[in-house]
Amino acid sequence: MTAPEESSSFPEGQVEVLTDLRCAQVVTDRAQLRLLAPFMGQERTVSQVAVLLNLSTTATYKVTQRFLKLGLLCETRQEARAGRALRYYRAPAAYFTPFTVLSMEQIGQHNRAAHLDRFERNFARTVRRDLQGGWGALTQVMPSGEPFYDIATQGGASWDPLDDDSPVLLSGWNLVTLPPAEARALQREITAVVMPYLNRQATGKTYLLGVFLTPDDG
Repeated sequence: MTAPEESSSFPEGQVEVLTDLRCAQVVTDRAQLRLLAPFMGQERTVSQVAVLLNLSTTATYKVTQRFLKLGLLCETRQEARAGRALRYYRAPAAYFTPFTVLSMEQIGQHNRAAHLDRFERNFARTVRRDLQGGWGALTQVMPSGEPFYDIATQGGASWDPLDDDSPVLLSGWNLVTLPPAEARALQREITAVVMPYLNRQATGKTYLLGVFLTPDDG
């Protein structure tokens, strides 16, 4: 693997390099990072963040104090007012965690385990609610020899994810044998499909989307 070119979209000093394992575990944990994110690159009070996170002020204060002790954010100023002064806090716009501090495998396993558990709960809930009647798992072998199971009826009618009346569900691990050029093409095609739906402001129902592709070395 060639070394990446050194470039950054952040102003100098806006990216904090982490060497403390406890801090690295926070900023690479999606659940904890969502609590820290409102402070990143923004000066905010505890009450402002509480509203954004839909948490109580007390709960947000406890989280803020924990991040302060870890050094992930700092108090920037105090605003005098009747009673207790209003305190403002800010975190760097971005954090960089070297894999020598926390490996990609550790980061991935932790986050995937949490999201997979969440996915399975919601998948099962949707199936119970939207697929009623004689549905079950139909186990078959594909022409390639790869075994798989599908959602189907005992009579062999398969659930069609392309049907407008079907629940919005996709699930499956597949082993595919491809030459390197096709594997690269598949990676690009999947990325092109997913990217337009990420990092945008939209209203509606939240869906959990996971996409995985890696060489399988056993």
